[in-house]
Amino acid sequence: MINRENITKRARKKLIKKLFRVGENEKEIVRLIGIGTLAISAFVLPNIAQLIKPFLKDRKPNEIEKIWKRLVDKKIIELGGENFQLSAKGKMLLKEIQFHEIEIKKPSKWDGIWRLVSYDVPQIQNTDRDRFRLTLKRWGFYQIQASLWVYPYECKEEVAVAAEFFNIAPFVIVMLTDVLPNEELVEDFFSL
Repeated sequence: MINRENITKRARKKLIKKLFRVGENEKEIVRLIGIGTLAISAFVLPNIAQLIKPFLKDRKPNEIEKIWKRLVDKKIIELGGENFQLSAKGKMLLKEIQFHEIEIKKPSKWDGIWRLVSYDVPQIQNTDRDRFRLTLKRWGFYQIQASLWVYPYECKEEVAVAAEFFNIAPFVIVMLTDVLPNEELVEDFFSL
């Protein structure tokens, strides 16, 4: 039997390692700024470590200051006097972080319908196609053919968001079917 969880975890680690060159604590700070949690604290910039400490477990104020400095040095956060904000690079990173946190909800019972995702992306966009494929792997899709993947649960919105995120929406299609060739193998993969 194929261990789908290990495949999903490996795909997720590989994708995150490739896309993000920042640590988990740095990502958490970017999230806090992005959702506005730290916006009210702009006037107390010298005490930023104390404000962030409750959100970063097991970090001392001097470690938090180093993380903050790395974000500034990487030009993810822009400082202006006592104000700070995400730079354009920081905003892009926040979008990536939020996108890669998308999870497909799995109902308690399968409805018996397979969702097929097919794509034919032009060669010039091969990087976008590869990132889309890695996203399908991360979400736990099963590859039937080179550009044909299957999933047992509703995923149309998530696939549409991913296709839009990677600028390949015109080349992606989601289809429904109740029969697959080698269906038993796919059912085993998804433990249905």
